Amino acid sequence: MGSTLNVYGRAVLGTVKKPKPGPVPQRTLTRTVTIDPDAVARFNTVTELPVNNDVPAPYLHTLGFGPSLELMTAPDFPVPVLGMVHVYNRFTQHAKVPMGAEVTLQISVSRPRARDAGSELDVIVHGSVDGKAVFEDVSTYFAKKTKLPEADEPAPARRLDLPEGSAVATWTFPAGLGERYARVSGDYNVIHLNSLIAKAFGFPRTIAHGMYTASKAFAQSGVSAEAFVWDVQFAKPIFLPGRANVVVDRTDGVRVGVVRPKDGAPHLVSLVRDA
Repeated sequence: MGSTLNVYGRAVLGTVKKPKPGPVPQRTLTRTVTIDPDAVARFNTVTELPVNNDVPAPYLHTLGFGPSLELMTAPDFPVPVLGMVHVYNRFTQHAKVPMGAEVTLQISVSRPRARDAGSELDVIVHGSVDGKAVFEDVSTYFAKKTKLPEADEPAPARRLDLPEGSAVATWTFPAGLGERYARVSGDYNVIHLNSLIAKAFGFPRTIAHGMYTASKAFAQSGVSAEAFVWDVQFAKPIFLPGRANVVVDRTDGVRVGVVRPKDGAPHLVSLVRDA
């Protein structure tokens, strides 16, 4: 995890020294990772995923995190990574990944797309085992008040509807959760770990990792299929410590809504459906 911390050190410096404007570099990183069953078990314990012989999608998502940070903290990347917000994620699994598998990753960043209030782009991770594609992970980030050159026309915004119905559970998010999830995921973004820095970014205190909440929603879905598509739309942050209600609808796929108890405002919507 030390290298990830070093990358975040560069990210913090990037918020002080404004990157030079320019196009988003089009390059691809290739990495090979051997799945460590102990690391998966630790991740599953924190996120309350079942421990079995297959690697869950939320853990596979973490494999591309470090390399994606390398791309987005490069000197010629035109946006400070800590100023980008993860707004949507689509994970497509083509085949199950067994424990101990050697996974080859190809990580790249898309061309930017223009939005009225800024720009968005995708971090794309392709995963393969023995030359066979096993997953594709697309993380969409939004950069507010940032206009990038050579931006494509905006695609229609994706929206996931909240499921209807009463809450089936209330989740508790303790104060030390950010550090616990950082240790098993490698995501040491300081807004999840340090309240003073979180306040500097406009939050009253630290916030839960969006992908931690998404992982719990995935666990709530009870996915057993070999191939599926998992969409996540992120909304309001969850402040630590905090609580959230959970609503589930299994009418068309499995839709999980994580909402604010006092008014039902969405924190996150997750949808898992057959590929």
